[in-house]
Amino acid sequence: MPRRAVPLLAAACVLAASVAGCASGTRAAAGPGPAGASAPSSVPSAAPSSASAAPSSASAERGWTAYSPLASATAAVPPVARPAAVPSTDPCAARGAAKWVLVDISDQRMWFCAARHTVRETPVTTGMAGPDTSTPTGHYAIQGINRDTTLTLNTGATYAVRYWIPFDAPLFGFHDSSWQHFPYGSARYRTAGSHGCVHMPLAQIAYLARWAPVGTPVTIRA
Repeated sequence: MPRRAVPLLAAACVLAASVAGCASGTRAAAGPGPAGASAPSSVPSAAPSSASAAPSSASAERGWTAYSPLASATAAVPPVARPAAVPSTDPCAARGAAKWVLVDISDQRMWFCAARHTVRETPVTTGMAGPDTSTPTGHYAIQGINRDTTLTLNTGATYAVRYWIPFDAPLFGFHDSSWQHFPYGSARYRTAGSHGCVHMPLAQIAYLARWAPVGTPVTIRA
């Protein structure tokens, strides 16, 4: 290689190193200087950017924002909405007596209630529609518990029953009805129901006789 090419090759190497230093964001160290001169002991570095500096133009274009742990930790937490209370659908929830009985004529059902909860319920048959045969509504109480007796109407007709539990003696009360030939709870009560009493299935009135003492409140609603 000719001697003149050596200085040109060295100069090309220095230029390439300078370009590489710019691309990496640092300043390349100076090459050997004149005799007796030394290279700088250190290269000044760029000042560190502040943590709260504004986002770069590239970040702004992408919709990025700076994340601040402190701001996230101290942000106000919205209150949690509490669900509204749901009204109870238990018919016994209407009254808080230790024990009480509810009869609904339109539903033809009866509930045994304890502390606002249903213990048992049963279909029943109430009085026929009419001024002299419909079951009275209102608030009453169980007045007695009688076994194996005969009920006599003002017409002279008699009915033998296993249980007679009056709530408005001597006319109205609960009793079984072995002669009834349509289902309890049926709408046929309007034309073929009782003469004002509440007919109950035998197993249900037997339970009532054991469960409800004399004095147990009775509510009958239309």
